[in-house]
Amino acid sequence: MHSRLAVIVFFLSLAIPTAAQNITVNNNLVFGSVFPGIPKTIDKSDAGSAAEFYVSGVAGDEVLLEFTLPRYMNSGSNTIQLVFSETDCSIDTAATPDQSNPIFDDLDPWHSLTYRLGSNGMMIWLGGMAIPKLVQTQGNYSGTIVLTVSYTGN
Repeated sequence: MHSRLAVIVFFLSLAIPTAAQNITVNNNLVFGSVFPGIPKTIDKSDAGSAAEFYVSGVAGDEVLLEFTLPRYMNSGSNTIQLVFSETDCSIDTAATPDQSNPIFDDLDPWHSLTYRLGSNGMMIWLGGMAIPKLVQTQGNYSGTIVLTVSYTGN
């Protein structure tokens, strides 16, 4: 019988402030309950579970997006490995963003991304995978994902 683990990832969202943009975290990446030895994936299109960021600013402004992604979540001295793949990010700059069918899909959060803000800003979604050990200590695990958004001046 597997015991359940309560796993929640909390975010810190950072921006290099300018008058042109602002970042809001609409949803944290939430893994919920996981079981020892059984990896759990949250897809970037999973509403309510995938991380969701909103970047506001002047339509047409170009911004540089850079993630700092953790390799582990922690609960005291215990850890759970995290994996973010080359396709775990998506962006939508449409006036009505669609998480299930974004304009820019399967993006690599390990590399800088440069896009222009749409008429209603920009939505960014991020998924990932938690890989608990076969003998994983129960607890509330958390980590910090940093999103830095910089106005490029273009």
